Amino acid sequence: MDLAVRSGFVCEHTLHGFERIDTGFLIKGEIACLGEIVITVYKELEIVGAVADDFKIQTWRYAYNASVRGFNNFLRYDDAREYPGHQDRYHRHDFDWRTGHELPGSPRWIGLPSWPVLSNFIDIVREWHEAHRSELPNPDRCPKLGARSGDQYPEQR
Repeated sequence: MDLAVRSGFVCEHTLHGFERIDTGFLIKGEIACLGEIVITVYKELEIVGAVADDFKIQTWRYAYNASVRGFNNFLRYDDAREYPGHQDRYHRHDFDWRTGHELPGSPRWIGLPSWPVLSNFIDIVREWHEAHRSELPNPDRCPKLGARSGDQYPEQR
């Protein structure tokens, strides 16, 4: 995350460490980006083995969501559920950020080999910001984190 902050697109984040849960570890938090974009992260890491004194882990469930503060989501990658015609649970949702309506063709299957790690998702959001910069009300402003109330993490249960 330090590299992402140094890039200038990411302003700050609340991803600080791993929380221990029954199945392994949980990473959750928010990332503030230019354009008043907030990336919400929810990622469960399952312990699949041990190597010496360390755990071997892999992502078990995840959701990366991007929204424009004061408006709506525009992008989400997750494995929340299966969709007819999809070969596995890994998919991408695209939304109109002004209305929140899901765009035609969404959700679309991306498949396990193509699901993005968090740094890839941040890059995808950065590209979206560049493509929509002229439409955004505050393209050079970062949102303040923790300004929303309620449960902001898209738990998968």
